[in-house]
Amino acid sequence: MGGTGHPSGQLFVLCRCSICVVNISQLLIQTGVTFIAAALGAFLASSLARRTERFKHRQQLQSSAYADLLKGVAKIARAQGDATTSNESVALQEEREGRLIFTDARSRIAIHGSSDVLRAAAKYIDLGAQNITPEGMQAFTEMCALMREESIDERAAFKDIHTLLFG
Repeated sequence: MGGTGHPSGQLFVLCRCSICVVNISQLLIQTGVTFIAAALGAFLASSLARRTERFKHRQQLQSSAYADLLKGVAKIARAQGDATTSNESVALQEEREGRLIFTDARSRIAIHGSSDVLRAAAKYIDLGAQNITPEGMQAFTEMCALMREESIDERAAFKDIHTLLFG
């Protein structure tokens, strides 16, 4: 293959079977369009990857805050139940740890939680953040149902969640 220039701005390229005439401006335009398309594709792929990574990170922060809130509630409830049957100082220490976990999770939910879960958690806290009264149990179950729906994008029967949590 070889090529020679021509005063008319055309380039004669010897192909295997024939001589192809290529205009230099056409060649430059095709090359430029190819580079622009490749750069645009790389930019879009990079933007999509960053967006996906931010979404995954947000989901992880949100799930972690939700799980820690539930862990704190469970630890507090267990400690309060143990206070009547075992060593009171150990139970108080367990309850303090549970309250720390609960408080930390509340602040992270305030930042990373959805508005629906935030509203449900605020309702639960307004009712005293306890699971003794029917209202507190109802609010806690509603909050858990919303967390579940966000996490796996699927609803479950309220009664089933309530039964799982409270027997």
